[in-house]
Amino acid sequence: MKRIEKIEKLLTNYKENNPATASEIAEQLNITRANVSSDLNQLVKLGKAKKSGTKPIYFFTTTPKSVTEQTHLENFIKKSPSLFHCGEQAKAAVLYPPKGMNILLTGETGVGKSMFAELIYKYALSQNRLKAHSEFVTFNCADYANNPQLLVGTIFGIKKGTYTGAEEDREGLLEKANNGILFLDEIHRLPPEGQEMLFTFIDRGVYRRLGETSSDRFGQVLLICATTEDTSSTLLQTFIRRIPMRIEIPNLLERGLDERLNLISTFFQTESKNLGTTIEVSTNTIRALLGYSCPNNVGQLKADIQLLCAKAYSQFIARQEESIKVSSYELPQYIREGLYNSEDRNKIWLLLPNTNSRFFLFNEEETTLFSSDKATDIYQIIEQKMNDMERIGLDISQTPEIIDTTITNYYRTYNNDTNVDLNNLEQIVGSEIVATANKVCDKASRLLNYHLPENVQYGLALHLYNTIQRVKRGQTIRNPRIAEIKKEYPLLFETAQHCLSVIEADFSIHLPEDEAGFLSLFFTKEKYNNQKKSKVEVIVVAHGESTATSMANVVNKLLSEQIAVGFDMNLTDKPIIALTNIKEYLSTKDHPKDILLLVDMGSLINFKDELKEALAINIQCIELVSTLHVLEASRKAALGYTLNEIYESTLNIKGLSTYKKTHKEEIKAFKIYVLALCTTGEGSAQLIKKMLSDRLNLRGDICEIKSLQITDTKLLEQSIANLTQSGKIICTIGTFQLSLSSPHFSIVKTLSSSTATQIQTLIDYEVAFEGMRTNISQMLEYEDGENLIFSIREWVEKMSNEITPNISYEIKVGLACHIVCMIDRLKQGKNVSSFPQTLSFKKKYTNEITKVQKNCLFLETLYDVTIPEDEIFYITAFFMNESFM
Repeated sequence: MKRIEKIEKLLTNYKENNPATASEIAEQLNITRANVSSDLNQLVKLGKAKKSGTKPIYFFTTTPKSVTEQTHLENFIKKSPSLFHCGEQAKAAVLYPPKGMNILLTGETGVGKSMFAELIYKYALSQNRLKAHSEFVTFNCADYANNPQLLVGTIFGIKKGTYTGAEEDREGLLEKANNGILFLDEIHRLPPEGQEMLFTFIDRGVYRRLGETSSDRFGQVLLICATTEDTSSTLLQTFIRRIPMRIEIPNLLERGLDERLNLISTFFQTESKNLGTTIEVSTNTIRALLGYSCPNNVGQLKADIQLLCAKAYSQFIARQEESIKVSSYELPQYIREGLYNSEDRNKIWLLLPNTNSRFFLFNEEETTLFSSDKATDIYQIIEQKMNDMERIGLDISQTPEIIDTTITNYYRTYNNDTNVDLNNLEQIVGSEIVATANKVCDKASRLLNYHLPENVQYGLALHLYNTIQRVKRGQTIRNPRIAEIKKEYPLLFETAQHCLSVIEADFSIHLPEDEAGFLSLFFTKEKYNNQKKSKVEVIVVAHGESTATSMANVVNKLLSEQIAVGFDMNLTDKPIIALTNIKEYLSTKDHPKDILLLVDMGSLINFKDELKEALAINIQCIELVSTLHVLEASRKAALGYTLNEIYESTLNIKGLSTYKKTHKEEIKAFKIYVLALCTTGEGSAQLIKKMLSDRLNLRGDICEIKSLQITDTKLLEQSIANLTQSGKIICTIGTFQLSLSSPHFSIVKTLSSSTATQIQTLIDYEVAFEGMRTNISQMLEYEDGENLIFSIREWVEKMSNEITPNISYEIKVGLACHIVCMIDRLKQGKNVSSFPQTLSFKKKYTNEITKVQKNCLFLETLYDVTIPEDEIFYITAFFMNESFM
């Protein structure tokens, strides 16, 4: 048993209410604390353990659910649904009496015929169709294609003296595979005489070695043949007729992105097993492998992944790194091009959106690439939605509309005119459930006087299965919309109550009226068929590694629809890069929808005009985006509202006012002020106010220019106190300078256009910072997120004055966001990303790194964290506006 397995086994004794420290486990197993701590953190990453506290850190098991054991072939088909019929054919061939049916596999080079043949062999063993010691013998006929005599002899055996050099009898592959399976790849390379000898064996179970003329040999071998060629032109028709089971393996392109992702996961897990350690793979590497051109199918994909792992392993050894990491910046160019796959980019990003972690873990047993806790029935879906809403801090007043959308989407699946397969339904839920579902549908049809289609019967059977399982487990059934359903659908609800008696009688259980509410929605005749289609797409653009995509993912998960799309912007990127990415995304759509653009900075608001002109689409833009803005816009879009309706509704969202309050006072509206000063408040101050109002973008009513007189000291002090209480004074303008910390500009300088640019930058900085604060503060695990954000802003300001005074406000905001999230992760005990090209960067910016490192000691002391060297490099890269990819 491996060390980590011993630790995992011992950890099962420790639950959340009784956790253990790394030292306690190390003492029990007599292992060094450092190794135990490393393995425990690995188990946390894999979801097998959780941790709490800071010093000391406690660990406890998550006791993952066990899964029902399946055969290798069934597991493979589960991950590759496009091969379902291939699997069914293979099973039928293996189980066909009395000894199975020979198989011919066809398909392009590299589609996985050899792997599929081995799965058939394992399935035959699991079903006891072969003896435990039976062999799986493989041979590629292309190996001896230039020597037909040797090729035939290899398969059937050779008699001594048959030809020069045949000095002894040689056993053939048929003899070696007796009572097992012989896999003959590239069977079209077998010459006609060899094919004839083979179909004689198929017919009678007898064969002769090459050179034998009288004695027959007997054998019992299941043949699996494979070819990449057209069987009608390369194989004898008499041979083909003797292999009735022909299985066509689809190529990689035909199998779709979901299956390709499963294959990628499988191959990385295989390499992890071969290397004996966990492999970390970046998100962009997975995306590139999903998108790149792979003409040689599964075989090439597997070989490319082996090469990537080999390269990462060599770096792991040479550089003595902590783990094996495969990153996108080390990919060969032909694989890296998969990141720019315009045809499938949208599908790839929906399949693999941004996550909190940049790397996925792969080991022999499992991977963090897939989530296994997806809800499957209406009860779980509603509970999960409620938990999700509570987790992100949404006010309870938003619950009914989101739950309404959730239930609507669930029942729309079964009330649409889609075909369903009722043949396998009994195997899924059992014959009793199917019979009861049919009774319920018949009774409802009679009472309502209209026929319920098959897809409703199918959905109802699945629902009843989950209902009965839930009752048997003693779990409650709660319908958050029961009052509205009773009021809106009185006839359907009454019908559902009559149907409850049928279910209760068949299964001897009691069901509450909440269940009648769920049932009644299965009986709706038109509501969901006439559901409006979404006319608007919501695009979120925000600075940070995953700010935009995180908001979009949260909202899409809440609504169970892909309405919002996030575009993350690196702080070092110019806005034109994000604009280009959005243009490319929208240009791939045949029938683009109207667009609502939600951005976090005023510098991005110009995207509206440029996109409208370039793509000729209707578009609206709102700045200061938050998760609640995205939620409101996406919810209205899902319900079919127009662009203008969604725009007006989203504008009415009052920022954080509908989030849970952590303070008693109401959150004030964000406000900033520019003060124009003169002796009366009416002369030059008014002129300055008018001039700046024409030159500046005041961001609606966010920024206000106030003209004040300075001769009345008490009035001036009271006015400044009032303004400071309601917002922030970002600068003053006038002949006389006040004792404020904000910048001051003289009247002469203000007449210059460069000063107007400076003031605009101050406005944009405050608006951008407020946008970052609004988006990030509610996502932090750290208790006092507001103070953390403001403290880090002050730290960034101080550091920028020391290192690069002219750094742009976008980079300041992005760096503040990065450091806040870094401290939040470190406080939770999470790992941070490694910095690429460490040596060259360290050599180039030695002095700057030293300054950052020195000032980070303050943050470490203040927040009780240890900032890794990689993060010191990232922070320095921000200050130096240096790309770290």
